[in-house]
Amino acid sequence: MTKHTTILDHIGNTPLLKLKHVTNGLAVDIYVKCEFTNPGGSIKDRMALCMIEEAERRGDLKPGGTIVDQSTGNTGPALSFVGNVKGYDVKIFLPAQLKSAYNSADRVRISRLYGAEVTPIDINEFIENADKLEGVERAASFVAIRMKQAYDLQQNDPSYWWANQLCNPDNTKAHSEFTGREILKQMDGTIDAWVASVGTGGTLLGVAQTLKEACPDMKVAGVVPTDDPRIEWVRSRAVHKALKKFGGPELRFIIEDILEGNVMDEEITIENTDAKNMADRLCSEEGLYCGMSSGANVCAAIQMAKTMDKGAKIVTVIVDRRDRYFAEYPNEHYVV
Repeated sequence: MTKHTTILDHIGNTPLLKLKHVTNGLAVDIYVKCEFTNPGGSIKDRMALCMIEEAERRGDLKPGGTIVDQSTGNTGPALSFVGNVKGYDVKIFLPAQLKSAYNSADRVRISRLYGAEVTPIDINEFIENADKLEGVERAASFVAIRMKQAYDLQQNDPSYWWANQLCNPDNTKAHSEFTGREILKQMDGTIDAWVASVGTGGTLLGVAQTLKEACPDMKVAGVVPTDDPRIEWVRSRAVHKALKKFGGPELRFIIEDILEGNVMDEEITIENTDAKNMADRLCSEEGLYCGMSSGANVCAAIQMAKTMDKGAKIVTVIVDRRDRYFAEYPNEHYVV
């Protein structure tokens, strides 16, 4: 038995599988990187570990410190998991409400079971007539409020470290140095397309950087859900305006690196219903116990496959486990 091994040593080195059933009739092969097999149940385990360890190395996060961030989906549980194992307190701000089907109860339970303090934030407590806000403006305001709270904690108490997943370059590093290299090795260096949700930008960008070095002609597609178009609140600078409005800091988002670097050859928009239906099929037909963002990724990969030459190889990612959405069943909501 290896000395000093912890559960964190089992993050990464996840399987990569070729889909067999949901791809019937396609002349292209689609492979999925099974990140839901990480010990914390999602791809965010990699990001959390890398961000925390880099913060430790720099001295930004010290023993006895507290990790703080805002989250909608998997980052809260991941930071809670990794932070708990490393002996830190963790404080997470989650939205109390988004779309009508959104219910964060399972993500809250997971985070609290790992020992985190979780605070659901009601946008109505911070914005007068918040119900009148629509679309990008509402989403940007909500994330800006939660980012400002995390920022204030760090500014007022040096024992707090704000992970800041949306802007932290170590998010990207986790996937360029680890996820991307694993995929490249598992695919024997031959990949024609990489498809992933835009999300925070870290997975899409980090993996693309590594794969493009070996396969410069490879195509990159970013998946944008109709119910969570966060790329739009960065592209329109709505989130920057909201941060300024609420007294937050000036920040550069990872998504800005994607947009300004022209990383994506294509943006593929996926409806929440289609994402859910594909997630159901991946569970029942492929044995992949995954959530809606994984369904969206596979939907987008199939859509892209129809435009590619016979024998091409597309890689996408199975992001997380289905059980963190049980509170929303049977109308689970796409959460990045």
